[in-house]
Amino acid sequence: MNNFQKIGPTGKILLSLLLVYAITSKNPSETIIAILIPFLLIPLLWKKNESPFLFMGLMLQWLSINIKVFYANFERLKFEDTFENYRDIEKAFYFSNIGLLSIALGIFLIIRKFRISDIEYSKLALTYDSRKIVPIYLIVAIIYPIISEGSFRFGGLQQPISKLADFKWMVFFIFMLSCLYTKQFKLFAIIAIAEVVMSLTGFFSSFKDYFLVIFGGILIIYGRSLKFKQILPLTALTAILIYMIIIWQYVKPEYRQYLNGGAMTQNNIRTTGESLSKLGEIVSKVDQQSVNSGFKQTVDRLSYIDFFSATIDYVPRVIPHTHGRLWSDAVGRVLQPRILFPNKKAIDDSETTRQYSGMMVAGTEQGTSISLGYMTENYIDFGMPGMFFSLFGYGLLIGLVYKYVMTSSPDKLIGTAMVIPLFILIYLFESALNKLIGGLLMYLLIYELIRRFALKTFLKQIKI
Repeated sequence: MNNFQKIGPTGKILLSLLLVYAITSKNPSETIIAILIPFLLIPLLWKKNESPFLFMGLMLQWLSINIKVFYANFERLKFEDTFENYRDIEKAFYFSNIGLLSIALGIFLIIRKFRISDIEYSKLALTYDSRKIVPIYLIVAIIYPIISEGSFRFGGLQQPISKLADFKWMVFFIFMLSCLYTKQFKLFAIIAIAEVVMSLTGFFSSFKDYFLVIFGGILIIYGRSLKFKQILPLTALTAILIYMIIIWQYVKPEYRQYLNGGAMTQNNIRTTGESLSKLGEIVSKVDQQSVNSGFKQTVDRLSYIDFFSATIDYVPRVIPHTHGRLWSDAVGRVLQPRILFPNKKAIDDSETTRQYSGMMVAGTEQGTSISLGYMTENYIDFGMPGMFFSLFGYGLLIGLVYKYVMTSSPDKLIGTAMVIPLFILIYLFESALNKLIGGLLMYLLIYELIRRFALKTFLKQIKI
């Protein structure tokens, strides 16, 4: 455990204060659990002299499990009263938190002993020229949305093409650290703000990924000696992100209807200028009542254990446990790439949700897809406590992929940059099991191709 971050005196004081809050809250038992989990995850996932992205990935899932604990306390409500499917919500809450720890333990078992060079990120970042990275990044940034949106037209190549596009984050991360360590804040701000603005023209809230990666970068730079002047930008970044998500949740229905022209699809038929103009028009109408409504919608959207609660009530009472079939299907899909098996059945997350939860959710016919989430699918497969063993195995898998990338990359900074697409893949609690397993394999394959055939040339271009 000496290789991992410790809570420290300040952390212990913070934990004590939070536990006092928990004991005096409306929901003391749930609040104590919600507060303890992050303090348990830190020494399991955040290695000294490495990035916090594994820790951040599971913390974002922690948010999906626990956000309504704090919302219920704020509104002075009982925890279960904030959910529609309240019958088994306590079980869903406890199972999910234990499941998260099971994943963390699996990751920890793999990453605890491997070592990489202790050369500081600052020294590594100074070997790359941020101004040489800019033209390369601009090309990648222009191509990225074209590839991402156009990948669906390539049938069996859709997943590898979209995963290849995700390695744009590698370039962004190297550029970010190079700029921040050399104090080229203006250059970085121009690129970052432009990217966030452009991300608002799409169907999804991809702007949050920029904030998360920047947040992780700041933690890398200042994490070992956080002072008030460093805490301030982290706090400001968090506040801006939260406000943007709240506004996004409120304007999203009207904005998306404009983007797709009223069709039940997720296709954007508008130009960039038209999209930004319409978004500005909708946002200009937002008032305090809209913000309050957006806040409630954001809490409901981030919380994702409602489906788990409904499934616990439904399985095995109505439908029996599947005894590993969902895991088997996920692995089977990986072994049958669509380019070789063009008739492979398409994934319909909403149909799976209807089948195992009994909830009549919207699906492809309404232009959407609603998944149960991988945690719930592990429960369907193995029940309790079997799900914790399969989740531990999932953690082992993540740990193995992370370890391989970090140890096979040219240096720690490049390894961390390569891990960003992995972080973006795993941080969603709502992700379906088959997409996670397939995504992990495809991520590893694309990483290996880049490492073997493109990375050396790219690094040569940006070296000082």
